[in-house]
Amino acid sequence: MLAPRATIVTVGLLGPYKSPTNNMEVAKFGRSVAGSLIGGVAETQETLDFCAEHHILPHVEMINIEDINKAFEKIKKDEVRFRYVIDMKSLQ
Repeated sequence: MLAPRATIVTVGLLGPYKSPTNNMEVAKFGRSVAGSLIGGVAETQETLDFCAEHHILPHVEMINIEDINKAFEKIKKDEVRFRYVIDMKSLQ
């Protein structure tokens, strides 16, 4: 899905991609693959602006605080491909 002569950049420490990169496709179309463990404030804001403009939303699951240990176990087992968000109302 990456356009010719485009770059995909992975930011943050992530697990492996679901399928490997096809180096022939990278070379044939002049694509680039890059990565960084962190992004700066300007880059983060640019990403948020891009996502807002194109209606790109994160995959999240809202959990109550009492479910945090179960969620953490699923993360350790690599069973989730989204971000858990703790419902702060469940702290009361």
